[in-house]
Amino acid sequence: MEECQYIQVIVPLRLEWVPCYRSAVPLDPGRRVTVPVGSRRYAGVVLRSVSTPDIPASRIQNVISIDEDLPDISPEELRFWEFLSDYYLCTIGEVFKAAYPSGKIRSEQTAADILARLRSRLAIREEALTRKHKDSVRERLEAERDDIAARIAALTRIPDDTPSKPAAPRPVLLVGGDRTAEYIEMCRSVVAKGLNVLVLIPEIAASEQLEAFFDAEFPGVTHRVNSHITDARRRGVAADVRKFGGQIVLGTRSSLFLPFSRLGLIIVEQEQDVFFKQTEPAPRYNARDAAVMLARIHGAAVVLGTPAPSLESLHNAQTGKYELRQTGPEPPAMTLIDINAERRKNGMQGRLSRKLIEAAARTSGPIALIRGWEKPDELLDDADKYLPGRPVDLYTLPEARLKDLSGYALVAVVQADALMNTDDFRADEHAFQAIAMLRESCKGTFVVQTAKSDHPVFGNPSEVYSRLLAERAQFSLPPYTRLVDTQCGSRKERIVLKPDRTLQARKKSILEKARQLEQSGKGRLRTTIDVDPL
Repeated sequence: MEECQYIQVIVPLRLEWVPCYRSAVPLDPGRRVTVPVGSRRYAGVVLRSVSTPDIPASRIQNVISIDEDLPDISPEELRFWEFLSDYYLCTIGEVFKAAYPSGKIRSEQTAADILARLRSRLAIREEALTRKHKDSVRERLEAERDDIAARIAALTRIPDDTPSKPAAPRPVLLVGGDRTAEYIEMCRSVVAKGLNVLVLIPEIAASEQLEAFFDAEFPGVTHRVNSHITDARRRGVAADVRKFGGQIVLGTRSSLFLPFSRLGLIIVEQEQDVFFKQTEPAPRYNARDAAVMLARIHGAAVVLGTPAPSLESLHNAQTGKYELRQTGPEPPAMTLIDINAERRKNGMQGRLSRKLIEAAARTSGPIALIRGWEKPDELLDDADKYLPGRPVDLYTLPEARLKDLSGYALVAVVQADALMNTDDFRADEHAFQAIAMLRESCKGTFVVQTAKSDHPVFGNPSEVYSRLLAERAQFSLPPYTRLVDTQCGSRKERIVLKPDRTLQARKKSILEKARQLEQSGKGRLRTTIDVDPL
């Protein structure tokens, strides 16, 4: 009887199990295959071989084909997928779908088909060539050989006998300004060793200045990976980081899924940024935390850069999990203006205080006003009236965080109270981080107007963090505990309020909390469950 191998294959579907298939030839983990699921075919990845399947052999289907022309998935990629699946409570099929969406797989298959057709055509033409023609081709190829060899030498190819990966060093939490200079120095050292670098950024629009620095320092080896690049370009970057070292990738959170083979350093710029969190679809992960695990898998260093760290990262530094390092000069001093006090002494000119207007008069150059609840046309009228002749730009906070504010003589937050949303227990932390980010970007005068001048977020950073951490510990909130945010959606209340089987033990308390929540027009309810109390 012909021997066969049973294998578990990851398919891009939300399955609570990893389906088992029969292969006529041995297949290592990471091999790309095509398998049947129901009446459809799917491109899959071999996860592992199994000696004894947990279902009857009669129910096990055969592998349809082995995709020889598609690159294998590395052991590091598989470990990373399994981590995301386990930690973020999703299926490994959903992780595979995020790493290799259908469009990307089709692009790979199309490229493989084209390559196969070209090889076939080349073989036919070679057969038809006369020896004279073959000699002519050989002469041309030999003439180009030296040039090709020189180009290849400029790249650092990964040797076949790559040594085993060392243990990953402790993550570094880099706090302060002028982090880019530190990043460049670190990258020089890593690239010189023939290793790759991944620089994670929260948003595409926020990376222009950083990209300019890296392009100038590392021309020819800096790649951008985001949702705007073509499939062909993404495929080219993936091939480079799979085959070569000395490459630098500047990308958003999806670049974590690139097939790195010699990853030496991961930099997470603005690690506190909420845009590192993936909310839809699964896996719903935090790219900052996933980057730390990816670095551990590869034995790489990881640096978390920020003007004001997240409480989770700061807590990790205080408990010894991370190394805390301060860098750069102090940001500009913050002038805090109490608009309630100004109103009592008739110190307000529309939405601008006299103190802000006086601060603007002491500067020369453009002004940036960060608005909160104010209507832009009304705020512009005030600026034209009380700041005559001065170029003024209006931004919301989301717009300002994407801008380089270093060219403004004065940056003013017109209504800082808009930053403090009391609906979220992280509101104070986010408000403090937003102000710190604006201060870092500003090189001139920095002014903040607020009706809550005694609010703790305007205090000394060490005092602010101490108070916030004490509050989190008192109420059993992260980073001292973990929370699971569950959302159910339906137009029927009985379906929305029906808890999952795994939550049956807490059914009563969950239902009581859920009934108290507001129901939107689409019938969506939301509740938070403390799964790891202090």
